[in-house]
Amino acid sequence: MAKLTWSIDHGDLSGWAQRIDRSTLVIIDEAGMADTLSLDTAVQFIISRGGSVRLVGDDQQLAAIGAGGVLRDIHASHGAVRLSELHRFTDPAEAAATLALRDGRPKALGFYLDRGRVHVGDPTTCLDAVFNAWHTDQSRGLDAIMLAPTRELVSRLNQRAQDHRLAGAPGRQVELADGNQASVGDLIITRRNDRRLRITATDWVKNGDRWIILHSRGTGGVRVRHVRNGRIVTLPQDYVGTSVELGYATTVHAAQGVTADTMHGVVTGEESRQQLYTTLTRGHTSNHIYVSVVGDGDPHAVLQPDNVHLRTATDLLEQILARDTAPQSASTLLREQQDPAVQLGAATARYLDALYVAAEHLARPGVVANLDQSAERGGLTSEPAWPTVRRQILLAAAAAGADPVSEPFSAAATPDMTSADDHAAVIDWRTGGVIGVPGGGPLPWLPGVPHRLAADPNWGPYLNARSQLVAQLADQVRGNAAAETPAWAAQHHALLSAKLIAEIQVWRAATQVEPSDLRPTGPPQLGYAAGLFQHQLDTRLAAADTRTEPQWRQLLAVEAPTVTRDPFLPELTERLSDLNRAGYDATQLLRSAAGTGPLPDDHPAGALWWRILEQLPQMPAETPRAVPATGRKAVTPSARRSSPPPALGRSR
Repeated sequence: MAKLTWSIDHGDLSGWAQRIDRSTLVIIDEAGMADTLSLDTAVQFIISRGGSVRLVGDDQQLAAIGAGGVLRDIHASHGAVRLSELHRFTDPAEAAATLALRDGRPKALGFYLDRGRVHVGDPTTCLDAVFNAWHTDQSRGLDAIMLAPTRELVSRLNQRAQDHRLAGAPGRQVELADGNQASVGDLIITRRNDRRLRITATDWVKNGDRWIILHSRGTGGVRVRHVRNGRIVTLPQDYVGTSVELGYATTVHAAQGVTADTMHGVVTGEESRQQLYTTLTRGHTSNHIYVSVVGDGDPHAVLQPDNVHLRTATDLLEQILARDTAPQSASTLLREQQDPAVQLGAATARYLDALYVAAEHLARPGVVANLDQSAERGGLTSEPAWPTVRRQILLAAAAAGADPVSEPFSAAATPDMTSADDHAAVIDWRTGGVIGVPGGGPLPWLPGVPHRLAADPNWGPYLNARSQLVAQLADQVRGNAAAETPAWAAQHHALLSAKLIAEIQVWRAATQVEPSDLRPTGPPQLGYAAGLFQHQLDTRLAAADTRTEPQWRQLLAVEAPTVTRDPFLPELTERLSDLNRAGYDATQLLRSAAGTGPLPDDHPAGALWWRILEQLPQMPAETPRAVPATGRKAVTPSARRSSPPPALGRSR
């Protein structure tokens, strides 16, 4: 496409471009990697000549450097057709897991943890492990590739692989574009499409192709054999010097489009979801990641928080999945900013923040200092939940006009709290119904504006306006919920009332639950009022649920007890019910999968599901889901994020 846009700008069209007319269909592959302006230039040119255009791409892969995100706009405005099968992987369960990974769903990690695909160490041992695993695969005759997030790490891996191969005099060498030298037997990768370098009548040298050097010419050119198809071509010196690099290892960005038998990649924890997705989809037989979870011995690094409270590999991977850096166009950002569900989350947070700031600002002299001193003596100020508890106490003081310290602290004094991990969180729950946070807020679990704050000439009008905005946006979310069934509700076969669906939609928007999270009320809320209301919603959902979920929970408690504490459990029980409806013996499949061996400590329910999926002789087609009592059409969460994989269905 780059050549086409250049030709259009310079009036130098190739023959095929000149022949575009009303009978022409132009397919632009990897459209997600194209910047919006280039894509617009190409599309406008084609349709101006009467042709038709089809874009094929993945908006969750790494995008172009220029402005992008147009695929999301097209999908939101006109819809899109999604491919139903994925052929890259030899294991259908891995194919399905990559789709969950693509959408940032933590359950995907269960597959990789269960299969021993996640390895940990310090930066040095991770590099050693990557190289050793790569070398082992190469020795077995597999086409393996090493990936790393930075050029510096890639250079170290490439140099080590080349030194190991040579183990002596290299012979005649040629200079490559990355500054390295290469000789006969080296693995190289080409970095630029060149249609003049033909390997067949219909194929040519492309960016991302990997080759073995067969012969080095005195002119600086090389004769090479393609790793995958065995085709042979001669690369001239000018191409070698500008567009060829060592190919034992490469960066994640450069690997997009590369396919190998196995992949071994370094993960530092700073990657985005799109980088992790690209990394774990390069090998069609297996993909392994090596996560640096400890420091490298640098004494200065000890000062960093992550080195004081070390994160596990699962922690790092979950943070990566939550780091969505897919490009968004101005149109997408504007559309999201105008969505009442998006606005409600921000408005709720601002209302609460303003309320707590006002309560502290208008507190009587000495009240705040007295509270902080009491908390300091009790060792609470370092507890994670203390900021939340502090705000609640000051708000209660603003409502009652009294000293906020004695009552909540005495309520928390017994029974003994020495075994608690977070004493402040215990205080929050024990005093939730005691300290008198004002009710009547814009949403059932939100505090109202105390009379003393409402009467203040400065804070009163502002807080009331904030409260009204939250209520108005909540009404809009309820109204929108009447038009279509959200993805989480489509997961349930129970006949959910329109009122309950609307209330949960408001809850999800206000607490900013990710659209891809199919748990109806999202992650557990830690605050007293929010946690209590969430429990009430979950209870109402359970009362409306006529499925056999209790049966599955009882069976899982016997066969795989750790699964019952996994947030993925509700979705797992849904899928087990779907399997039964599709004609499979889900009970036997579950027992067989659980009996394969111990499940990983993290994401055990996800791991169990991937084991079950692997046992199916043929992936069952997605079974029709009972639409809730509203009778509305079901929609996926693709309005603001990419849609999740189907609960059942052949791997895409």
